Amino acid sequence: METANYSKLSLHKMFYKIWILILLCFAFPKIIFAQEGKTTISEGPYIYLQGDQFKAKWVKNGEMRTAENLSTDFLEREFGFGLSPEIFQKTMGSVPNFDQEYENIPNFAVISDIHGQYPLMVELLKNHGIIDGNMNWAFGKAHLVINGDILGRGDMVTEVLWLAYKLAYQAEKSGGKVHFLLGNHELMVKTGDFRYLNEKYVAASKIMGINPAELYSDNSVLGNWLKKRPAIIKIDDFLITHAGISPQFLKRKLNVEKVNKVFFEEVLSPQPTASRNTKSLIRFLTGEEGPIWYRGYFIEFSVSNKNLDDILAFFESKHIVVGHTSLEAITPLFDGRVIGVDSSIKDGRGGEILIVENGVKYRGRVNGSREIL
Repeated sequence: METANYSKLSLHKMFYKIWILILLCFAFPKIIFAQEGKTTISEGPYIYLQGDQFKAKWVKNGEMRTAENLSTDFLEREFGFGLSPEIFQKTMGSVPNFDQEYENIPNFAVISDIHGQYPLMVELLKNHGIIDGNMNWAFGKAHLVINGDILGRGDMVTEVLWLAYKLAYQAEKSGGKVHFLLGNHELMVKTGDFRYLNEKYVAASKIMGINPAELYSDNSVLGNWLKKRPAIIKIDDFLITHAGISPQFLKRKLNVEKVNKVFFEEVLSPQPTASRNTKSLIRFLTGEEGPIWYRGYFIEFSVSNKNLDDILAFFESKHIVVGHTSLEAITPLFDGRVIGVDSSIKDGRGGEILIVENGVKYRGRVNGSREIL
């Protein structure tokens, strides 16, 4: 009897050890992967204004690096920037223009929902003559619109942001323009919602000893720039916003200038003394019927032709260009009055860019070919 109990006990111990070994076999690769990721991650730079000096933080091979008294030579040598502290100072000290309406712009392009897919963005811009082989602005006096959602999902968000920032500066010098609009993912990160932030940035934050929110704080170059992004712009007959203009939006009679001002002064710079009406407006603009989240154009029976006619008439436009809702290609809807430009670049497999030349609309493919829309 004692022998039988001993055998059962030994058997139980044996099964227990085997079970532990099985668990370790599954867990061990994940542990190794996490350790390798921690030791090999490189990310940044994040540049901050402290007092009257710019300082940089970044991660190289899993270790935090810092630098002070930044110079143009250092930025070029370390990061290949083509930017200077003087440019940072100028953009951080600028006041945003809320009335984002532009006329007589015969040539412009719209790309949307990049989500950190840097190689695809570069390929599209190069193959359609917007940037040259050295990643510099080559679009002359034309305009480039990035219709929201650089942030979120992908693991090369920082590279996309710095390229867009540099191109914005270069375009201005050439008489052109880069418009980077506020998307729901920019709004989420700037208001402390990190659900869709790639784990790389969470890991980099830990290595640098900061909270993810500090990556884009108001005293950082990129955070200050993000805070000033408009929610709506208009280029001639094209109204452009990340998600869309809902019939409920139209009832409030909000123009481009008013919306952009509220996002900058109230949404991204919360005021504790905001009135009840202002708080109600903020909830609307950042909700499902607002221009950052709306999806009604892609849901059957949500929007009528009369709704669209009224929206376009109010904004004196002929087309609404939106991203946010993923499609297989740039897609005209409602007889071309709505153009969906989220071509699923976020998946990293392909995508398109909308090109408008003298009123003619084209789908621009990754290989540089075009098709009239």
